[in-house]
Amino acid sequence: MLADLLYNGTCGRYTDSKKPEESGRHGAEANGAKRVTEEKRNKVGIVAVVGQTNVGKSTFLNAVLGRKVVITSEKPQTTRNRIRCILNTDRAQIVFVDTPGLHRPRTRLGRHILREAHRALRGIDAMLYIVEPWGRVITADREAFGRWGDPDFPILLLVNKMDLARGNQLEETLLAYEATNRFAELIPISATKGIGLDDVVETLTDYLPTGVPLFPDNAERAQDETFLISELIREKVVRLTYQEVPHSIAVRIKWFRERDDGLVEIGAEILADRPSQKRIIVGKGGGLIKRIGTLARTEIEAILGSRVFLDLIVKVDAHWTKDEGRIRQLTSQT
Repeated sequence: MLADLLYNGTCGRYTDSKKPEESGRHGAEANGAKRVTEEKRNKVGIVAVVGQTNVGKSTFLNAVLGRKVVITSEKPQTTRNRIRCILNTDRAQIVFVDTPGLHRPRTRLGRHILREAHRALRGIDAMLYIVEPWGRVITADREAFGRWGDPDFPILLLVNKMDLARGNQLEETLLAYEATNRFAELIPISATKGIGLDDVVETLTDYLPTGVPLFPDNAERAQDETFLISELIREKVVRLTYQEVPHSIAVRIKWFRERDDGLVEIGAEILADRPSQKRIIVGKGGGLIKRIGTLARTEIEAILGSRVFLDLIVKVDAHWTKDEGRIRQLTSQT
C-alpha cells in the first residue's frame, strides 16, 4: 500500500487519510490557529513557492491563506512578480513568496519573469516545490534542479492535483521525485479541494528557524492595496482575452480615493503593446472592457468591503514588452 510506504519514511508524508472537508479548514483562522502575541510565536521564515507554469502555485497560496491574495489563471506566466503573502499561526509567521512559473523564455518579458523567479530564491529559509502527478520527473524540473546546485535550505515537494491522478500516477510521481534526493518531505495535496494544506503548514513550520515576526499580526501581504487591485484587473484581462494579448498587457493604478460617503474611486490604465491589442481589449462597442470592469469591481468591492467606482482606460504603450526599462517599470511593483 502507498500509505504504508509513505508513512515508513520512504517518501515523506501522506495526508489523504483526512476527508476533503476536514483538510479544507485552512488559513490563519480557518484551521483553528489563533491570533496570538508575538512573544508566543517562535518560528519565522521566508518560503519560496516554486514550480513550472500552471502547477497551481497561486491557487495553493490562496487556499492555504484562506483568502485571495494572488491572481490565478489557466494561462501560463500569469504571475510576473515576487509576491509576498503572510500567514500567521499560533506557532509561526510564514512569509510566502509566490514566484513566476519556470519556463523557457522566448521574449524579453519572458526572460524578466524568469529572472524574478530565480531572484526569489535569495535569502529564503525554505522552499515549497510544486509539481503535478505526472508519474515521473519531467525534464524541465531536472533542468531546474541542476541549476540550483546544492541549496542550503530545505525543499518540500508538494504533488498538487492529487485528486486528478489516475491509476498509479501519484505513487509513481512521489517515488520518482524522492529518488532525486532533493526533498526533505513529499506531501500530496489538492489546492482546489483543500486536501493536505494543514499538513503542509505544520510540516513546513518544523523546518523554519526561530525568530521575531517580520510583519504585524494583521498583515496579509507585503504589497499595498493598489498592487492587488492592479493585479485583479490584469487577471480579468488575462482570462477574457486570447492569443498574445494576455502576455502583452500591464495595469497601472493612476488614482485611488476614498470619499467621505465611503465610496472608493479608482482610476486605472490598461496598457497594451499594440493598437490591435487595444481594440481587442475594448471590444465591439466597448463590450469587453465593460465586462472586465464589472468583474474587477465586484471582486475589489469584496476585498475592500466598500462600494467602488472603477474607471478603466485602455492605452497603447508601444512595444513595452521589448523595452527592458519599461518592463522593469511596469512589472516591478513589489
